[in-house]
Amino acid sequence: MDNKQSSGLRNLVHVAAALVIWVVTMLIATRTLHGHPQSVALRVGMVVLGVAGFLPWLVSVGRLILSQDEFSVRLHLVAIALTCAATAVLLLTADYLQTAALLGAVSPQSIWLAMGVLWWLSILVATWYYR
Repeated sequence: MDNKQSSGLRNLVHVAAALVIWVVTMLIATRTLHGHPQSVALRVGMVVLGVAGFLPWLVSVGRLILSQDEFSVRLHLVAIALTCAATAVLLLTADYLQTAALLGAVSPQSIWLAMGVLWWLSILVATWYYR
């Protein structure tokens, strides 16, 4: 295995490990916060834990994307831009629907799920467009 392939495999392992860290810290923080702890320090600590657990995944995905060739990096950057734009449109639409009393509260977890789906769809659209 040459250096480029081992570097790519190492980046994938980092993404997988960071995903495990994110899931574990998310579960700990969410379960603790759903228990409505009285201590402000514990609540702040759980917020910090939840956010800090997400950051390694974000960095590892960024490194994985940047380790690819220029064409693949371009696809991912276009997909991220499309995802941000589509998420903004969804949030704006949801806000107006809530203001018009046509939609109830939208959970942040639903927004995360929609953003993840939009990201994968954006990757497919960018791949289709550039090929």
